[in-house]
Amino acid sequence: MQRRNLSKVMRYLVAVCALGSAFALFACSSDDDESGEIKNVNATVPATTSTVAAVQGREITIANGQVFGGPVGSNPATLTFTTPTTFTLTQAGVPPLALAGNVTYSSGGCTFIPTVGGTGALSIATCNLVVVANNVVVGTGQVSGIITLVLNNGQGVTISSNSLTATVFLDNSGELFVVNPVTAQSVDMGIEP
Repeated sequence: MQRRNLSKVMRYLVAVCALGSAFALFACSSDDDESGEIKNVNATVPATTSTVAAVQGREITIANGQVFGGPVGSNPATLTFTTPTTFTLTQAGVPPLALAGNVTYSSGGCTFIPTVGGTGALSIATCNLVVVANNVVVGTGQVSGIITLVLNNGQGVTISSNSLTATVFLDNSGELFVVNPVTAQSVDMGIEP
């Protein structure tokens, strides 16, 4: 008699464990999938080799070049990341300025190192990309938004670039992506806003 009851208890225990496991799997999978949720995005992302790919090849107007220091002066400048690690910087001052070179990123800042048109590094203490888009449905499509480069030289000068239109989407887990219209690359911005 005891053996029969023990067998019955074991079957119930196995059934309860199987049911509990199924609920646990369901709970875990629904935490990672935010599909269908609607979000407004206002995200600040540090400029890095990965994230700058979102604006690669696009002309970015900087209203006041003094944020760069050095030979740039205070006239408007046009910055283009020709690749995530190279740049051109032009300015229509007197005399006009045309720099080209390499970009490095560290600790939230960026350094422009001219190899053509000038010497001396142009260091920016904080280089951020700000992505803004409204009514982004997680996991189901792309919306139009804007992306802006915000530079701070660490000496009290903060300049925001012109706003560039951007195609923005959130994947099934809510990760932010920006589609670069020049390269057609979907760039993972590395955050879930």
